[in-house]
Amino acid sequence: MVSAASDAKEFANSLQTSFGNLGVSLGTAIGGWFINHYGISITPWIGVSFGALAVIVIFWRAWLDRAVTAENL
Repeated sequence: MVSAASDAKEFANSLQTSFGNLGVSLGTAIGGWFINHYGISITPWIGVSFGALAVIVIFWRAWLDRAVTAENL
């Protein structure tokens, strides 16, 4: 976040905190929905799914950063 808005570090930091809070809220709501519809036994699978999705997004972002860096060289 700070690299994207290097002139506004406080703003970038507040965005990071806000999106972190949004992620916790959405994760709780979606997890609660699944528990309500499928029962508590689905909870580990929800956690594994969100974890896998997070890892995929992290690798995707790293790939995009490398692609942009290679273009700028």
